[in-house]
Amino acid sequence: MIFSKAWSYVVRALIYLQEHREEGPILSTIIAQQESIPGPYLVKLLGELAAEGVVSSTRGRGGGFELLADPNSLKLKEITAMFDRPVVSSSCIFGYGKCESTEKCPIHEKWKGPQGYIDKFLEETSLADLCKVPDNRFTENNSILK
Repeated sequence: MIFSKAWSYVVRALIYLQEHREEGPILSTIIAQQESIPGPYLVKLLGELAAEGVVSSTRGRGGGFELLADPNSLKLKEITAMFDRPVVSSSCIFGYGKCESTEKCPIHEKWKGPQGYIDKFLEETSLADLCKVPDNRFTENNSILK
């Protein structure tokens, strides 16, 4: 898997918040239950999103989390930068750091093509784009984000 569980959970939570935006603040327990995400871990991730200004967090009665970011402007590349190592063309898939032109890892040349497609996908895909997917309920069994 190229992306971490944290990344997948965050994207799923953001999609949920966007789809239910008109309902006002949503409790993390509801998101966790609906999206099959471990509750305490989701609270931590949503806290990080709140610190970045992507969501708001309101305590107390009527509180919960709301999406603050414009879903048309929030690109997957930004989410990746917050929750995963940057997916950059010069990054080594084996974790050796950067593949330099003089010292390349064994798979560098074969990985350049797919890596370029992934980079382009992350740069061009917004949260709003994901919410347009007909059945975007990403669960453990049917997730395109696994």
